[in-house]
Amino acid sequence: MKTARIVQVLLTAGLCTVLLIGCNGGGRDKEPPPAEPAAGGRSTVEVPERFLVTITPQAEAYAIPADLSTVRNLGHWAELTNRQKRQLADLGFVVVPDDAEQMFYLYESYAETSDAANFITVDSLLQAWHVFFDFALRTVEQEHLIGLARQMTDGLLAAAQAQLAEPPSGPLQDAARSNVAWFAVARRLLDPAAQLPPEVAEMAEAELALIDEHATRAQSPIMGVTVHYTQFNPRGHYTRSEDLERYFRAMMWYGLVGFELESDDQAVNRRHTRQALLIARALNQDEALRSTWESLYEPVEFFVGGADDLGYAQYLPIAQQVFGPTLPPEELASDPKLDEFITRARQELLQPRIAPFFQAADAAGNLSGEPQVQGRQFRVMGQRFIPDSWALQQLVSPLVGTPGPQTARDVPMGLDVMAALGSARARTILVDTYDQGRYANYGAQLDEVTAHFAQTDEATWRSNLYWGWLYALRPLLEPRGEGYPTFMRSEAWLDKQLGTSLSSWAELRHDTILYAKQSGAEMGAGPEGQPKGYVEPYPELFARLGYLAWRAREGLAARAILPDRLGAAFSKLEDVLLFLKSVAEKQLTNQPRTAEEYERIQYFGGELERLTLDVVEGGENTSNWYGIQNETDRNLACIADVHGFFDQVLQVGVGPAYRVYVVVPHPDGDLQIARGGGFSYYEFHWPASDRLTDEKWQALLASGQAPPQPEWTESYLVPGSVAPPQ
Repeated sequence: MKTARIVQVLLTAGLCTVLLIGCNGGGRDKEPPPAEPAAGGRSTVEVPERFLVTITPQAEAYAIPADLSTVRNLGHWAELTNRQKRQLADLGFVVVPDDAEQMFYLYESYAETSDAANFITVDSLLQAWHVFFDFALRTVEQEHLIGLARQMTDGLLAAAQAQLAEPPSGPLQDAARSNVAWFAVARRLLDPAAQLPPEVAEMAEAELALIDEHATRAQSPIMGVTVHYTQFNPRGHYTRSEDLERYFRAMMWYGLVGFELESDDQAVNRRHTRQALLIARALNQDEALRSTWESLYEPVEFFVGGADDLGYAQYLPIAQQVFGPTLPPEELASDPKLDEFITRARQELLQPRIAPFFQAADAAGNLSGEPQVQGRQFRVMGQRFIPDSWALQQLVSPLVGTPGPQTARDVPMGLDVMAALGSARARTILVDTYDQGRYANYGAQLDEVTAHFAQTDEATWRSNLYWGWLYALRPLLEPRGEGYPTFMRSEAWLDKQLGTSLSSWAELRHDTILYAKQSGAEMGAGPEGQPKGYVEPYPELFARLGYLAWRAREGLAARAILPDRLGAAFSKLEDVLLFLKSVAEKQLTNQPRTAEEYERIQYFGGELERLTLDVVEGGENTSNWYGIQNETDRNLACIADVHGFFDQVLQVGVGPAYRVYVVVPHPDGDLQIARGGGFSYYEFHWPASDRLTDEKWQALLASGQAPPQPEWTESYLVPGSVAPPQ
């Protein structure tokens, strides 16, 4: 019997997680050193045997004649054009644009013929995982996190008001007053009816006006430093209700707006540090308030990861050594002791690993001065470190390129992420098609980032759901040769898998857009004869997604936040993924499939629809997808901004589902065409003042005004008419 694999993890707050290798340099150091061990020491997490893949692929290659004469069901797919047939003969597969709003629409083919074979794509399961992840997070937010955010905000505002009433007056009281305004803004963002404290009302109203407008970057009336207010435009799933929109703005305030530790302006450093120390003092003194903070922070860590910036846990130990265990106000008022704290904090605390490179803005929103790398900041609920943003930050200014309008690499590409994850094909396209090697130091930086991920251990890849999602994509990036079917052996197939991987990555960024820290730079009836469908043979991907489904269910249940309707749904998803893993393994080792397996493949569309209906809000009360009331949720098309530069952002998105036709072996010994659903991927620049929502993106697609897809997708996309229903 195979044994389960054991991977090392670190214990944090009594729950299993992994601290990522840190980057002590905030984007300025090339090689990230190991992270500090977490409290609690090392432990292990077991990967159950059912999620392991140990087979050696042995599928044989097959010749496809130019006239497709040995393809038994060619006549069934009457919608195929001559050009599409030629690509099927040349490559063994073709992807055809369609306008399907869901992947499973392309599987509901129950014609009374054995020729209607399904091809179960990894795209369809990655889409299902996105639905599960997004709605699980959304439901946890609605049922738990929104209430915790309100409770924490009320407690921190009350603490700031109490601190304002304490002696001594002077700079410490000024810092306390700024904190009252700061938390009053958060409370108003969560509750539009909340009253602003009179002593800070004018300052808070000015801040709220900039947030409501979310049109530019400008100097914060409260903080006196640049804030990217365009980030406050609710997007992702946060457009679906007023409560989610309010939560988005408040958590963006907590995660984006920091308290400077190393500003060039000493007055800003002192005031911000006093503000941060007062917040740390409040959390240290009030156990219930601190527990609320932890209850809000930790579930997001399970989904996305830990904060990239400093927080009270990092400030408190140094502060207690400098000012005393209770951080008494008279000690915090001392400039010499404050300066001692600032000096020690700069010496001892780590830099952010994702450090955007931006110009500052004045009170009128005008940009001035040279771009600066973001230094260390204290944040109340900092945005989370994500490895892809770290990779993008390493591949743009100031680490790549030289100052100047044509020589500074201010804008990365989605392909950078896939190249960093190990795709040699992505790197080739970046250099040969887009000439990214023209930027100084690009190749060397990409080498180092790629090497870093290649050396990352399995425990880190399995540390949270975000890392695990990226880990599931990695098998798609590897060239496939001997032991795999013919259609997987071409360069065009690698391009197709890049499109799949980038689409799934775009969904990941969409689902976590509030918490993930962005990079930035500037410079029917059954058939009479049973069809013999086929599963896209990536058992490693199905295994890793199955592990994520199991881990999500177990992790949310352990935290007592598993939504009632999702427990059984996650179990069903795990079952589907393990079924597909088993079939893929049989295909790669030439083992026969059973009649029951073929039947389940053929009725996969209905199973996939029911599976996702059980997860989507409102879907549990309807028998079909059109019963879902929210039109945006009915459409798989989604969008996310992933990087900022000057007054623009890099948008990555998913469009409608496309048809994927593949020539695969038939168990009788000849060949057949099987059809399934695939992603369509988009990537383009867009004004930061109009960061796209799903609603706007779906409207652009429907009107035909969406930007074109990347040119490298032309190697596998062959347009044609929309397929008629089967």
